[in-house]
Amino acid sequence: MINLLTEERLGQGLDYQAFRSRVNRNGEIFDEAWQESPVFSDADLATLRKLPPLTVVAIAEDWCPDVFHTLPTWAKLGELLPDWDCRIFPLDENPDLMEAFLYKGRAKRIPVYAFFDQRGYLQAWWSGRCRQAQEALDGHLGGRTFAELSAEEKSGLTEFLNAGYRESFRRQNFLEIMALLKAFFHVS
Repeated sequence: MINLLTEERLGQGLDYQAFRSRVNRNGEIFDEAWQESPVFSDADLATLRKLPPLTVVAIAEDWCPDVFHTLPTWAKLGELLPDWDCRIFPLDENPDLMEAFLYKGRAKRIPVYAFFDQRGYLQAWWSGRCRQAQEALDGHLGGRTFAELSAEEKSGLTEFLNAGYRESFRRQNFLEIMALLKAFFHVS
């Protein structure tokens, strides 16, 4: 497990605007999520301000619904909180970084949001999608994998997920990560 992020390695990460300029797919949803942010309230911001300064390391790709619906929130927080920074590492270009955050020790699951302190030490991390989105996805798949779906079913599932994110999954995703951070840092 990576537990130290060096300044050199952090410098290889992209800020949100640099990442967004490289996006080839789903740009309109990235922009929608950015414009519709915040999914957080003033009370959420007040709670986050109680945390120590953090660097959010995001591992992401533009093809992933869980990325294009949630990454803008964390990037925006990196701008709103003066002692926070958000650095984005494309998955395909950073396989070594991804190895430190494998889901259940074996699966590459994005996005990854890893929170490092000012010394570069890992404090907490989270990956994938919120429980509500996962349960909805599992119900929609009915025991099948995404690869087993027809092209029409894949398109329908994508629209289903997009609607769920717009309705509530973006907020639920944020709340799960917020709960993790509050618990780790003992903040109420």
